[in-house]
Amino acid sequence: MARYVAILLMAAVAAAQTGVPAPAFEVASVKRFTPQVRPGAFYVVKSDPPPSQFQISGTRVSTRGILMSLVAASYGLQWFQVSQSQEWADKWATSEVYEIEARAPGDAIPTVAQVREMMQTLLAERFQLRVSRRNQVMPVYNLVVAPSGAKLKPSASADNAPLVRAEGSAGVHVRQQCVNLSMADLVEMVRRQFDRPLLDRTGLTGGFDFSLDYVAQLPLGTRADVAAAMGVTDLEPGLPIAASLREQLGLRVVPAREQAEILVIDHAERPSAN
Repeated sequence: MARYVAILLMAAVAAAQTGVPAPAFEVASVKRFTPQVRPGAFYVVKSDPPPSQFQISGTRVSTRGILMSLVAASYGLQWFQVSQSQEWADKWATSEVYEIEARAPGDAIPTVAQVREMMQTLLAERFQLRVSRRNQVMPVYNLVVAPSGAKLKPSASADNAPLVRAEGSAGVHVRQQCVNLSMADLVEMVRRQFDRPLLDRTGLTGGFDFSLDYVAQLPLGTRADVAAAMGVTDLEPGLPIAASLREQLGLRVVPAREQAEILVIDHAERPSAN
């Protein structure tokens, strides 16, 4: 992921040097979002929300979230990989929710990677966002091979692109058939199930074919009625992701403290008017 963001940053520098404009939306609307609160309703506000999700419908793109979440989504990061600098720590960045409606140029449906690039441009222009990358020692999880050895077979489709198929997934119960996935692909697929960065320390190279069956973790504090409203009604027993990786793939998730790269918000302002 750090490599992916580094490539984007290098591309932005190259674009500036060659005079090629950075990828941008054709039009975009940014406005403060105020939820409609029902009388007597009870809401839990999480201090560390997940990255915002992009809704792509044709060339139209929409998303919603606080600035920290929008930045995390735009750079393909998790919330714990985005921080405010000590020199800039305005509280509105963690409390005010903004709704973004935009349209990508042309007629082709944009990819998530293209939307991220355009969102980075939007945040820089509308929020005056300036970011930098820094290294700091932080809690992480290392993905390592279990003492009994990995339960993975080299892919029989090594010449094909990596593929993940849902095999009867329902609710929070995830069943996936994976073809020609590298360890980096596996980490990218499951990293959102962890509250810390997940780092590949297996030393395994190449692609592998395997099945993975686990019960996904809902956000902390999610009540049963809220889960039901989200359509999560499948509460059949199953293994959490760490146990599934250990028992099904022979891989262990080990807590550690390591130096990791984070994205630091050095400056931002409330968005300019539409």
